[in-house]
Amino acid sequence: MKIPMPFNRNNILLAAGTAINVLAAMATIFTGYSGYISPETMPFAGLAGMTFPLWLIADAVIIILDIIFAGKLAIVPCAALLASLSPILTFAPVNLPEGAMTDDEKDRSFTVLNYNVLNFTDNEAHYPDSINRTLQYILSTDADIVCLQECEYLAPFAKYCVTREQVDSVKDRYPYYLIGRGGQSVFSKYPIMPIPLPITSADEGDMAAYRTNVKGHVLTIFNVHLQSIGLTVSDKELFLELTSISVDKSLSRIRSQLVSKLYDAYLQRARQARQLRSYIDMLGGNIILCGDFNDIPGCYALRTIADGTMKDAYLRTASGPKITYNANRFYFRIDHVLYQGDLDAVSVVRGNIPSSDHYPLLTTYVWKEDKRTRWNFKPTSTPLKTTVY
Repeated sequence: MKIPMPFNRNNILLAAGTAINVLAAMATIFTGYSGYISPETMPFAGLAGMTFPLWLIADAVIIILDIIFAGKLAIVPCAALLASLSPILTFAPVNLPEGAMTDDEKDRSFTVLNYNVLNFTDNEAHYPDSINRTLQYILSTDADIVCLQECEYLAPFAKYCVTREQVDSVKDRYPYYLIGRGGQSVFSKYPIMPIPLPITSADEGDMAAYRTNVKGHVLTIFNVHLQSIGLTVSDKELFLELTSISVDKSLSRIRSQLVSKLYDAYLQRARQARQLRSYIDMLGGNIILCGDFNDIPGCYALRTIADGTMKDAYLRTASGPKITYNANRFYFRIDHVLYQGDLDAVSVVRGNIPSSDHYPLLTTYVWKEDKRTRWNFKPTSTPLKTTVY
């Protein structure tokens, strides 16, 4: 006659702890590598990737609890973190500080500012000394080339305290400028020429391309604004509720208002990324591609555009996690800078000015060699109202 095993609370707790460890490890690895999965194959993957930092925190907590209560189980989350080392370094890169540039490197260097300016609206409705903070910040960087998203005008505007003095200063500093129809605009110290892009559908996003000659090197610049989620005021209020202490967690409401819009945005960005990649392959050479991607590091769109040939300036020069969007508790790094060719990024500095809902990124590049190319063209220094991309 078999004697029934007595109820063992410790065995049940150990089984539950093991299950939690394994599930958390699987979630960490899946969310970390979700950017390799096409949204057409699995729309959920993009949304899952946004939770990757949360799973890293969960793993750290689980490791501490394992060490206290079940030492050997700590192997599971540690193995998951080791397996996820690549996405961890994509989320929070580690780079040793670079020394000061030599005089020769300074001669071969130039800077590019990337900034979604929210049409110069101040996100905090703060206009000190009755001037526009966003425009003043742009002037303060003295970047050689300024790529802006959501910039549909360059003129005095009393409502947002864009002053005549500021506009005149910008035009004096940057004699070559283009105001694009989709809000993609560029200010440059170097002559620039727009490159018509055969965009056939509004579904392909806001993209602009320019060609310039920087210190004797022909350079193509892409200024992009990929598909946003398109949240309404009601959607943003719902997200704020979800991230507050007191939460109304209506799953049907979340699905109808947020998740479906996220899925649609992932699909459109994937198509836009493939279109951008075809332009990169078509034009080739020295390329800088920057803008508001509306997606996180390691995402499918970013991987599709890079495709093994383009380098991520932040990953190669910066250290630690960083956010570039600062509104509605969407605290993610969604502005990115990619490049390829005979140049290296040596630093990326994120500005901390909160006047827009995005933070700016100032990237410094150095040409690898002093290879100069003669290339003459008629530069453009007028708004793009008459130019069709």
